[in-house]
Amino acid sequence: MQYEELSADEALVNRCECINKTFEQLKVHGSFEEARKKSGAGVECGGCVPYLKLAFASGETAFAIDDPRLKEFK
Repeated sequence: MQYEELSADEALVNRCECINKTFEQLKVHGSFEEARKKSGAGVECGGCVPYLKLAFASGETAFAIDDPRLKEFK
């Protein structure tokens, strides 16, 4: 299988892949802890956890994969 190069917009992290929910959808829970408890986001592989924490802290819902603010939320 050959992969095409992603555009900058396509390369943004904006969801928990394990439960197929966007950070926008998960923000309705009000906090990272509630989103995790009620939806299971961040439970299976944990890859979205720093991004989801940043989403709740910043109000943003899409991030560069190497966003420098992520180190605060590991």
